[in-house]
Amino acid sequence: MRRKTLYSILLVFAVVVSGAGTAVAAGYGMNAQADDHPDTWIHEDRLTIESHDRTSMDWLEYEGDNGEIQTIDAHVNGTDGDAKVAYRADQLEADALGQFPRYSDEENNTDTWLNTSQWSSTTSVSVSDSDGDTAAGVPSVTIATDGSFTDGTTGNAEYTLSDPITSDAEKLYLQSILNVDSLESGAVVDVQVRDGDGDYVNATIDSSETATAEDVVTNQTANGVIYQRQLGQFTVEGTGDGSLDAVETVRVEIRDGDATVTVTGLNVQKKARWDFGEERVLDTDTDDEDDYTGETVYERPMGGEINMSSLQGLGEEFSDATVHKLTYLNVEYRLQDKPSAVSLSFEDTQNYPGFPKLLDLSWKRTVPTAYDISHGDMELRHRQTFMSERYIQLRYAEGVGDTATADIADDSWIDLSNSLGAEDTEITADSTVQPDTTYVVQFEVKLLEAQFDTLSQTGGAGGFWGSSGGGGPFTSLYNWIAGGVVGLLSMLGIKSKLGA
Repeated sequence: MRRKTLYSILLVFAVVVSGAGTAVAAGYGMNAQADDHPDTWIHEDRLTIESHDRTSMDWLEYEGDNGEIQTIDAHVNGTDGDAKVAYRADQLEADALGQFPRYSDEENNTDTWLNTSQWSSTTSVSVSDSDGDTAAGVPSVTIATDGSFTDGTTGNAEYTLSDPITSDAEKLYLQSILNVDSLESGAVVDVQVRDGDGDYVNATIDSSETATAEDVVTNQTANGVIYQRQLGQFTVEGTGDGSLDAVETVRVEIRDGDATVTVTGLNVQKKARWDFGEERVLDTDTDDEDDYTGETVYERPMGGEINMSSLQGLGEEFSDATVHKLTYLNVEYRLQDKPSAVSLSFEDTQNYPGFPKLLDLSWKRTVPTAYDISHGDMELRHRQTFMSERYIQLRYAEGVGDTATADIADDSWIDLSNSLGAEDTEITADSTVQPDTTYVVQFEVKLLEAQFDTLSQTGGAGGFWGSSGGGGPFTSLYNWIAGGVVGLLSMLGIKSKLGA
């Protein structure tokens, strides 16, 4: 009885272990950190998500066409300065940007600068609701001349608070986010904060001024312009007593030419600035051209995108914001990002002396499309991690749909063997990759025993497949089975007969 049991155990053990060295467990099953890892990926310079809701969405998530949150299986490589996302301030949707004025006893915020009926304007200047012009969902107001302004012509639009702010006026900030849609040569746009007796402070939009001057909002047409300055830092102008002792009116005055300005954020009631996050910029304190640092964005006279490592640096007032047109920079759709798209095995071979193993891999990937995704330029790339003669095969096919890899016609494959060069050469297989098109890459590579050992080490964190050493999951499987056999033999009382 014991002898038959022993033979059965050894038979099962032999069958399992004989296959354990060449097959790969379900999933990706290869050590992506290995130096010899054969990197194949689709590279995309800019991936834009239409609307990123910070309260309900995470990294690389978007709203699918079915209304459900989806995740893109990819890796954001970012720029050399570690900027991974980019956004424009005029495409931020946040309650804080529209909550001026605020009154302690109000139950809602209908009394706001976004309500165009509360603005007054002179002849030839209009104030219109332009919600959605900068991005869907972003409220805005557009102030524009009628096209008739020439040198000496002046017009304005005013928002007058029903309850003037009379306390600590000098400590408050003039804050704005705006787009200068048009600015005729010679035209000047002044943004003024005025009290009730004729005093005011003035920030200007003027092509003849220096953009970085403290009282200059910008000097050109631009999108996503941010301006924030404390009222007490301005020179007081006007015909009053020379002191700005209240905030009663915000006036936008246009003169000497036609201009159009779209405002998405306005406030003159806060004693602190809005925080637009840490942008990755060159560190001017060092001579190293590759040394970047994070710099908090409070102003943006030239407008444009703000490049950040993540959105975590945005200020508290934007914690529940929706970031429209959020762009991920340098996205890579890699083998390990979607293990289910990879089929690989380590095959035993005796046909190549000195190379006991073959890596046989195929990767089938489609970059997703949706109404809420905009794609940039994409390329199919491969990093050659082995000498050219190690590759038995390297090829790809595109537009194969649901066709199984084994059934793809021979004339559909594009051979990349002639593109091979020195080790670590990066091959661009296709520079015009299209989303919603299925690509297949297939290759066979001869491996040294040491390379097989490294590539098949998929690691682990304990448990059934856990292993603190090398050898991958099947080394652990071997040890697990061996330990089990020894334990079972001990129970059967025949351990000593095997010399274990």
